Amino acid sequence: MKYAIAQTSGKQFLIKPGEWYDVDFIGAGKLGDFISFNKILFFRNENKIQLGTPFLLNSQIPAKIIQQVKGKKITVLKTKPKKNYTRTRGHRQLYTRVQIDSLN
Repeated sequence: MKYAIAQTSGKQFLIKPGEWYDVDFIGAGKLGDFISFNKILFFRNENKIQLGTPFLLNSQIPAKIIQQVKGKKITVLKTKPKKNYTRTRGHRQLYTRVQIDSLN
């Protein structure tokens, strides 16, 4: 089994080839662009294991941007007691969906 653990935007992802992942929004990227994850913490290829201290040197994982998506809506309620004051707002976080084709 081939997989890697990569870090992007302060979050760690278990990455397998042929799957897609939602990472934090990448505004500079357009649909079809390729990006690369440079902070690789761990890499496993069948029986060979590579462990970074903290990152593997000279390694990267290419990923293709396939979609810009919004997350689930959350409701934010702000209130002040005894003053009859309430405000309701909604928020949807932006994500970039990337496809991993292969691990090098």
